[in-house]
Amino acid sequence: MKKLLLVVGLLMAVGYAYAGTVTVNFIGFSGGGWQAGYPYYANINGGDQINVMCDDWVHGGEPGQHWQANVTNLGSGDLTYLRFNLLPDADTLYKEAGWLLIETEVAPQGDWVDMNYAVWHIFDPNSPLSTYAQYWLNQAAYQANLGFPGVDFTQVEILTPTDQYNNDPNAPQELLTLVPGGNTPEPGTLILVGTGLLGIWGRRKLRS
Repeated sequence: MKKLLLVVGLLMAVGYAYAGTVTVNFIGFSGGGWQAGYPYYANINGGDQINVMCDDWVHGGEPGQHWQANVTNLGSGDLTYLRFNLLPDADTLYKEAGWLLIETEVAPQGDWVDMNYAVWHIFDPNSPLSTYAQYWLNQAAYQANLGFPGVDFTQVEILTPTDQYNNDPNAPQELLTLVPGGNTPEPGTLILVGTGLLGIWGRRKLRS
């Protein structure tokens, strides 16, 4: 019986790490253009519309397009199918992006554009970064230094085009989305890190 339970557990873990291939139908942007950042709108396999965040500054995607994507749960720690999995410290980078996405659940909607620009900058230090986007980038870096205490990354799924390393800027982008029914972060996490962030503004220079 114990062996059977172990096998079932391993199979569940494998299925959880990688949910398989889906069709992403890209619906549109908030604010009418990609520069408006999170949320973009899409659906998976023709289902209900969901909010998605782009983490990919270079690649494109226009409303009405659809593509095949691999689905990875960030909580699995399996980066096999992710677009930026070859970057140094990729696991931390994706967790920083995932943390920012989770924080949109409690941050004012007016902050979401800057939060998305922070996510773009995590994976592409050449992308633009406003002062307040830098603030959110520092927030994510601070949480990474703490080890992301209490953060449930199983709330985040990543939709990566099956041709994950395609260099064509017109190829589809990688998208992050929140799993329905996930745990909402405590608003206090934003307040706790607010004053301790000014000293780590130069962190990203190490990656450029």
